[in-house]
Amino acid sequence: MIEQPSQALAESLRSIARQTGTSVLFDPGVVSGKTARAVSGRLTAVEAISRAIDGSGMSADVMKDGAIVVKPAPSTGGVPPGSSGARSSPNALTVASPDASAAAQLALATAPLQSDARAAAPAGDAEPPAEAQRIEITGSRLKRVAAEGPAPVNTYSREDVERSGQPTLERFLSSLSEVSVAAGEGSFGATGGQGTVQLRGLPLGSTLTLINGRRVQAVGSSSGNYFNLNLIPLSAVERVEVLPVGSSAVYGGDALAGVVNVILKKSIDGLALDARLGAAKGIGDGSVSLAGGGGDERGSYLLLGSYSKRSALTMAERAFFRDADYRRFGGSDQRARTCAPGTVSSTDGSNLPGLDASFAGIPSVSAGPLLSTDDFVPTAGTANLCSGQSIGKGYTLVHGLETLGLHASGERYLTGAWSIFGELTRTEDRLSSDEAALLLNNVLVPASNTYNPFGVDVRVTGALGPENGVQTLDRRTRFTRALFGVRGDLGGGWDLEVTGSGSRDSGTSRTSGVSANPAARTAALASPVAESALNPFTAGRAASDQVLRAIWPESLRTSRGQRDQLGGFVRGPLLNLPAGSMDVIAGVEAGRDSFESAIPGVLAVAADRTQRAAYTELRAPLLRSSSVAARSWDLAVLTLAARRDAYSDFGSASTYQAGLEVRPARTLLLRASAATSFKPPTLLQTNVPDQSFPTEAFGLVDPARGNEPVVGGEVVRSTNPALEPERGKAYAVGAIWEPDGTLGTRLGMTAWKVRIDGLIGLAFPQVLVNNEGLFPGVVRRGPPTGTEPGPITRVLWGEVNYGAVDTSGIDLEASHAWKALGGTWALAAGATRTRAYQVVLAPAAPAEDRLGRRYYDFWSPAWKGRLSAGFDQGGWSMGLTSRYVGTYQDGGTSERRLGNLWTHDLNASLDLVRLGLVSGTTVKGAAVSFGIVNVTDRQPEFVEANPFYDPTQADWRGRYASARLSVNW
Repeated sequence: MIEQPSQALAESLRSIARQTGTSVLFDPGVVSGKTARAVSGRLTAVEAISRAIDGSGMSADVMKDGAIVVKPAPSTGGVPPGSSGARSSPNALTVASPDASAAAQLALATAPLQSDARAAAPAGDAEPPAEAQRIEITGSRLKRVAAEGPAPVNTYSREDVERSGQPTLERFLSSLSEVSVAAGEGSFGATGGQGTVQLRGLPLGSTLTLINGRRVQAVGSSSGNYFNLNLIPLSAVERVEVLPVGSSAVYGGDALAGVVNVILKKSIDGLALDARLGAAKGIGDGSVSLAGGGGDERGSYLLLGSYSKRSALTMAERAFFRDADYRRFGGSDQRARTCAPGTVSSTDGSNLPGLDASFAGIPSVSAGPLLSTDDFVPTAGTANLCSGQSIGKGYTLVHGLETLGLHASGERYLTGAWSIFGELTRTEDRLSSDEAALLLNNVLVPASNTYNPFGVDVRVTGALGPENGVQTLDRRTRFTRALFGVRGDLGGGWDLEVTGSGSRDSGTSRTSGVSANPAARTAALASPVAESALNPFTAGRAASDQVLRAIWPESLRTSRGQRDQLGGFVRGPLLNLPAGSMDVIAGVEAGRDSFESAIPGVLAVAADRTQRAAYTELRAPLLRSSSVAARSWDLAVLTLAARRDAYSDFGSASTYQAGLEVRPARTLLLRASAATSFKPPTLLQTNVPDQSFPTEAFGLVDPARGNEPVVGGEVVRSTNPALEPERGKAYAVGAIWEPDGTLGTRLGMTAWKVRIDGLIGLAFPQVLVNNEGLFPGVVRRGPPTGTEPGPITRVLWGEVNYGAVDTSGIDLEASHAWKALGGTWALAAGATRTRAYQVVLAPAAPAEDRLGRRYYDFWSPAWKGRLSAGFDQGGWSMGLTSRYVGTYQDGGTSERRLGNLWTHDLNASLDLVRLGLVSGTTVKGAAVSFGIVNVTDRQPEFVEANPFYDPTQADWRGRYASARLSVNW
């Protein structure tokens, strides 16, 4: 849904690009001073831009890769050879550039904290014995006894997720302090309803998702840019580990902002049933899972099946959107004429026949005789106005979602210390919504239309009544991930692991009622025969199903993603240092990724790449305490990691990581880490089909030749062979104190800094010409003429690396647990204070300060935190979590202050066996739990731009309650 007033053309183009996810390219200097027409309706980017630029002297062309170029209209009224005119190609933009937002200035126009879990566990006063099991933690492939390392890793158990009361993994992650903004769930979200996470509020795709420590491919329905968290069965999640700093040296590409490692269950003993119901005003959801498993000296296994379903929540179900006159919030009147029925107007501004006005609201008559001009007398000069966002069923705030999942895991022990193991995850996901009414925006209704009572051509803006159908979305995804491996003991403390894995996703996205077929619509509006005509003068049935389907046909997009990988490593003690054993790991990986997306008969994109990598990591104890063995500890430990990745389509990337742990006392850890990271170009960015345009089509001028017009040359839309990965650097310095002699006390502080350079974007050709020295080989010239460089003959127009994001801040945490009044009490507090967030999106452009300033893609509030309190009596427990978002400013030129808000969540649980309500001889365990998220029903705040609330900090569920039953046999 696009709903925006008449405004500066540059802002209008940027807004359309943000809302549709499409690359929209223009020269800010050319559009300066121009005004866009108002745009309203569920439109494609092409349709919206065509309406916005109407009468501005600009035209729009569609590239083969879906990008739209807005430029001065040629005097002949034509379009460049080989391009498609925007008005004649309304369906050419379903595939959008996933990195369009990175070039916006030029190319676009109530879970306890991690520490709570620790606080609940008594702190021992003795070091774990040497034979204690070593574990592998996120941020390192080396195993260690201590769970803390040089880089901060926040661990959230399954119980933390359940106690939060949040309905999805995405919503839980979005509630954490280290996740500055959410991508949004509905039509106005940045991901179209797919679950993802933006650590530190950094760009989409900059956070790497792992399953059980192994990367998964970005799914095809995201244009190969990020993984959809909704494809992970929530009931299969054992815990989530978040590394909020870059770590490509350990895990490879995409870890610019950090890593989210989802650990799935590996085994259970017996049967487990989990059932959950949740509801808020206008929306409900539920899930059920059944798992079985067991194990003995020969191996272990787990088989889990799950089903979940969620209803959709639309704008029509929230009073906020039913009245679009936002002057009550200090905003503007956003009511539009896209009502059912709509408004009729003359074609030239003169009075309508038989009326004393040039426009009139169409009477609300659903059936009966044809209207006459007399029926319009009472509404002459009055337009029918309504909320364009809540017509029909309204646009989607939360999509309907239905998911069927299967997860299996098993390990078979062989002779000696060898075993074989495997994992299988299969998910079928259906996202759907019935949304707004079918729209008619300023359509011409000829005098020949059998329902036209005026006898002359008129124009109508409105919507059809609900009995004609509504706009619909149905997206289905099938995801399969399989892994098989062998691991064993090589002797001398060394072990080996070799794995092979494959993941597949395929999907279809069907929309109807969204994009109109102009030819069919024109024919139906001109038809003098009722059976084939469209009646825009009614709130009832406007045409037959056959006519309606011809005007608003179904649109289909297919997508597919695939990743196959082989890998192996050896791990063990390399040598004995005076302070202890130096542990090392060395491994290799080889993989292949592929991506396909198609709109049958319109657009097809297919690409693949191969990748090889070698990595190593070591942990060297430098000093050890001189205390007796039972109380000794590592005083200082150095960790180093390096990785080399080689890709078939763009080249190689080397990344490094170093960390230092210092423990002056057993209870105090001082740590520091530094890491480099990278994100490879997506397969779409490295496989652009060639397309040529004359330089005159872009109105280029040559600053090296006195700004003379560039004529006779060509602009070639193509793959940039010099395209490099986005690269990042991350630093963290912190301290953790966990004193002995307490039930559970922890204080922590981590200062962090993340910088990303070489953001990939599609710059307007004039920008490339103006910055010729920054992009060698992009601008090609003929022989020099005298002292001047030669005239431009070609501009290679492809994605380039430019821009940067630089952010830093401090994470704080504190928790304490104690026993009193027959139970265990726990208090915890945590916060992220972001101190800087600077963004550069264009060569030589000044940095934008995005700290505490709302943007559509990536930014961060200055403060985000949470407080929690809990009491556990053994048979029952309860807790309160309060989440805080600090003050921030609205986007654009608005001075509106937002945020400074607290949201409170409650949770409680009952152990039915310990309370004697269920016999322990019948079941191993039984519990019920309850949660209320947003107890005070705080609603999202009004902002001054469409969709008039901030989806990055809002959840339109409002007060949300849930109940869960868990039984183990």
